Amino acid sequence: MPRRLLNDKNDGKSATRYIGGLKNVRATFKHNPKSIRRVLFAQHYHGAAIQEIKSLARLHSVRVQSVPRVTLDRLTTPGEHQGIVVDVSTFELHSEREFEQAFTEWQNPLILALDTVQDPRNLGACLRVADGAGVDAVLLGKNRCAPLTDVVYRTSTGVLDSLFLVQVANLVRTLRWLQDQNCWIVGTDDEAFEPYTSIDYRRPIAMVVGNEGKGLRRLTKEVCDHVVGIPMHGQATSLNVSVATGILLYEVYRQRSSSST
Repeated sequence: MPRRLLNDKNDGKSATRYIGGLKNVRATFKHNPKSIRRVLFAQHYHGAAIQEIKSLARLHSVRVQSVPRVTLDRLTTPGEHQGIVVDVSTFELHSEREFEQAFTEWQNPLILALDTVQDPRNLGACLRVADGAGVDAVLLGKNRCAPLTDVVYRTSTGVLDSLFLVQVANLVRTLRWLQDQNCWIVGTDDEAFEPYTSIDYRRPIAMVVGNEGKGLRRLTKEVCDHVVGIPMHGQATSLNVSVATGILLYEVYRQRSSSST
C-alpha cells in the first residue's frame, strides 16, 4: 500500500530526522531498517552494544560515522542518546483513504483516536499503550496533536514504526464514517456517569481520548455513541491521559481475550 511522505519540517505532521538511544536505535532497525540513512557514534565509544549496532548497520548496508559527542548533543536530547544516533528518512503517516481501505480488511478492529493531545510525552506514552494493547490504528487530528518529534519517539520506546498512524483532516468526520461501518465510538470524560466497564467492547470500537486539560471537544463528544468515565476514589479528580488510555484499551483487551477462551 503506498504511503505519503511528509516533509522534514517540525510542523506537527512529521518526526525529527534523528533518533537517539540504544533501545530506540534497536527498535528502528527491527521495525523500519529501510528508513535509516546512517548511524552516528560518539568518538571513543566502544563496547558490546556499539558492536551490535555496527553489525546491524553492516547487515542492512547502512553507513556508519564517528562524530564528536557534542554533535549528537545538538541532534537529540543531550544525555539521552547514549552515544548513538540514527539519521532516518522522514516519518510516514497513512492517509485517510488508506485507513478506510485497511479498515474494511480488519477483523473486529480497535481504533484509538487522539483528540488534541498536546504534550509530546503523553502522546508517546499513549502510542506505547496502543501498541501493547493491539490497537489496529491510531487517528491523529491534523494540526491538533503534538508533532511526532524525537521526544514522542523516545517516550513510545520506538513503536511508531510498528503502528498504523493516520493523519485526519477532520476527526469528527472520520468518526462519523466509522459509525457508518458499524463501529461504536466511545469517548472519555471525567464527569461521565457511565462507567467504562459497562460497555461491551467485543465489537468494532473507536476509543476517543481528549486533551490533557480540557478533555474532548464538544463536537467530538456529540458524535460519540457512549461517553464513559473512570471512577476516582481519592482526592485527584482525573488521571493522566496516557494512564486513562491504558486502562480503557486494556479493558477492551480483557473483554476480547476472555470471550475467546
